[in-house]
Amino acid sequence: MRITDRVALWRYRRRLRSLQSRYYRGTAADAGATATAYIATLAAARGVWMKGTTSRNTRVHLGAGDHRIDGWINVDLVRGAADVLADFTAALPFRTASVDLLHSEDLLEHLHDEAGKRLLRECHRVLKPGGVMRLLTPDLRAIIERVYLQRETRHLAWCGTHLAAEGPCRALNMHLRMNGEHRFLYDEEHLTETLRAIGFRVRRVRFNWSPVRDLRFLDLRDFGLNLFLEAVKSHD
Repeated sequence: MRITDRVALWRYRRRLRSLQSRYYRGTAADAGATATAYIATLAAARGVWMKGTTSRNTRVHLGAGDHRIDGWINVDLVRGAADVLADFTAALPFRTASVDLLHSEDLLEHLHDEAGKRLLRECHRVLKPGGVMRLLTPDLRAIIERVYLQRETRHLAWCGTHLAAEGPCRALNMHLRMNGEHRFLYDEEHLTETLRAIGFRVRRVRFNWSPVRDLRFLDLRDFGLNLFLEAVKSHD
């Protein structure tokens, strides 16, 4: 990578962190504009990172919402940024062993425990041997420890501003339930055990980082309350 591209990436990383901080400290009225700016900056960073490369991987983004990732097949229940519509409680609309990479952020927690397991089994089915699923979801342990037990000021302030949840008890309940949108939250131990039982090898990764080139600069949130895991389908 050229020095100019390295400098550009450094600047984009700083900008992404600045926008994260603005979103977390800002008002609810500013959240939409900040999120839009973040997604645009993320796409620009990804463009620099992937510059000069041609990926032949079949890449699927599950639960796209309004976050369209160019060069990926964006999938959701409603149109939004989706290229393909799918019900995540049913079979995924992809052939067995036809997908190289999957990315999913803030989807799994919207499914009940058994439905979540079915989705993860479907992900294992559609991945090619050696394929990787990047999986981001709220971290139950971190939420309990940092929001409820430690009562960290910045998390309680965000909950008050964005979730109308004052105090640690209401904040914890809102994180767990999100007005009924959340169905089941995982900690790292339970999610790792679930993935391994399905047949995945599991590794913990960092925000917007992966040993797989195509899986960098995809993530929207890093407020210290999320799990960042990658599940690899074995060649067996």
